[in-house]
Amino acid sequence: MRRICKWFLFFSVLIGGGALHGAVPKVRVRLFSGQNMSQVLMSGASLTAELYGLGADSAIQASTFMVEQAQGKLRVESEGRPDMLVDSLAITSRKPLYFLGPKGIKRYLPGKVVLKPRGGAYVLAVNVLDMDDYLVGVVHAELGRLEHPQLWAAQAAVARTWFARNQRKFFEQGECYAVTDDVQSQVYHGWPADTARLKRLQTAVALTSDQLVVTAAGRPAEALFHANSGGQTMPSGWYFSERAYLVSVPDSFSLDCPQTHWTKSLDKEAYIAQMAAWLRQSSNDSAFRRFVCTYQQPVRAEWMVYGGHSVRLRTIREHYKLRSTWFSVKDGAGQVTLQGRGYGHGIGMSQEGAHVMAKKGYSAPEITGFYFPGTHLVRWDEAKWVD
Repeated sequence: MRRICKWFLFFSVLIGGGALHGAVPKVRVRLFSGQNMSQVLMSGASLTAELYGLGADSAIQASTFMVEQAQGKLRVESEGRPDMLVDSLAITSRKPLYFLGPKGIKRYLPGKVVLKPRGGAYVLAVNVLDMDDYLVGVVHAELGRLEHPQLWAAQAAVARTWFARNQRKFFEQGECYAVTDDVQSQVYHGWPADTARLKRLQTAVALTSDQLVVTAAGRPAEALFHANSGGQTMPSGWYFSERAYLVSVPDSFSLDCPQTHWTKSLDKEAYIAQMAAWLRQSSNDSAFRRFVCTYQQPVRAEWMVYGGHSVRLRTIREHYKLRSTWFSVKDGAGQVTLQGRGYGHGIGMSQEGAHVMAKKGYSAPEITGFYFPGTHLVRWDEAKWVD
């Protein structure tokens, strides 16, 4: 039987739940996912804290709240009031609030922030917000300096589709949130404080509001993205199961971008020794040494093959922390230089390529259709779902 978090019911009542199918659900995103927080500070023009576990639930207003774990509960401090110990609380504001997390990192958050104890000494913070408000933050964080309304609209549709397919993952693990705010899910650091950029993001996200990338059968696609394809996307079958819409696509839009090319130098003898171990060869064999030191990959490949043995290029990438699996090798004195193309896993939408497409006049549906062949956009409530 699946383990169900006891706090899931609390969250569902608190925010009114969220439908998996039909209406677009609220998003529950864990804040500062990779860090343990013992104390948090929230501030805003007018904050309301709904307090639970005082015997009778109550609400108080203040401009700041300091929250820390104490004796398995949360100690809440606010100006002009004695400290309170509660089981959990929810902070709302008429405007986005400021959330001060570990190392003094400040985030500007729309929606509601729900807090509860976690473990013996920490505070779990979950931002509960509307889907498009969440996507404004995702597009802002994931695309950084890349800016164009149609690029942002395409990224929003892709990110919404990713959420649609993955929204159950953490709940099924017994957690009380749908996604994290880091690369385990999609990067979300709240909204930009720059109001002009925020307004542009909101306008762009609205262009594809409620829309999903769906397959020819109308089901949400596995909408993956990466920084740059290097000029050719990778089929999903090289990383996981095959998808008809995640095939290798020639991508000229990604050929002349900041992250198209990369290099990395390695100690020559250590490199040869590692390749010999993977390919089960002698590191002293002259033909083998020549092969691995002058290896060429004119088009994307899945494996490096020699003498009847092979190693996944993905394994090499992960071992050496390379930007991609697409590289050739240049021999040198005492070292080899890996000359590569692209940045990321290479599956699905190339963000830099999509940026070029947008600047050339392509629309968001055309961008997603190019990188996910055979797909189209439909509204959330029009998609076909399979449990």
